[in-house]
Amino acid sequence: MTFHWRHALCVLVIPILGSACDFDSEVAPRVELDVVVDSAGMVVFENAEGYTIELTHMRVAFENVEFTGGGEAHMAFLQPLRDVLVPTAYAHPGHYAGGEVVGEMNGRFVVDWLADDTSLGTATLLGADYNGANFVFTRATAEDGLHPDDPLVGHTFEIAGTATKDGETWTFSAVVDEDEGRRVVGLPFDIDIDEGSDEVLGLQMLPVDPYEGDTAFDDLDFAALDEDGDFVVTIVEGIAEYNLLEKHLQVHDHYAVTIE
Repeated sequence: MTFHWRHALCVLVIPILGSACDFDSEVAPRVELDVVVDSAGMVVFENAEGYTIELTHMRVAFENVEFTGGGEAHMAFLQPLRDVLVPTAYAHPGHYAGGEVVGEMNGRFVVDWLADDTSLGTATLLGADYNGANFVFTRATAEDGLHPDDPLVGHTFEIAGTATKDGETWTFSAVVDEDEGRRVVGLPFDIDIDEGSDEVLGLQMLPVDPYEGDTAFDDLDFAALDEDGDFVVTIVEGIAEYNLLEKHLQVHDHYAVTIE
């Protein structure tokens, strides 16, 4: 009798799965889902210094979105199967705080967080229980479809808005540079993907941390920054407030993946 390698895989998998060996059922399905901008988190909010902030521009450049699931407890046994059976980047999944990388949307993205429902692309995901996502900051270039004079070129964030307190309003702006390749790990994302999944995924920026209530604009006192009294504030590299804004924007709690 010929002992096929598929039978060998079944022998190894049966004790773990505790189920009958149907080889096809052991191959996690691959599902493609559309990904769009979800602007619902871009609300008017108040920072810790008591300024009511409304954002009028919030653009960011990042790349290579990863979707994670399972953690090592119940996904580790799938690793050898993925190595053999999945002829894509999934043959080299990473391991991060959210578990194994079992889905991805590779490429470069310049995202306007205020442009609701703008299509970002298509994510390819293995059938799994997902509980997190990651992405990588980069710097925008003209090759991303931007005009060479676009203020975002060469930077990670372009931010503008108004800050109001005690009846006075300041207009503010900033371009912020995150370290090239800085990874944001652990965006909340909770969904069970199977072959019948047809949801649309939304990428969301949350100026207000939904868990702790702090904001990405805490520690910014706009009146103190307005040294010439013209009610126009530019947050520039080299000042403490710039460093604080750069740090706050790295926190994963200010981003999420939603299901639409």
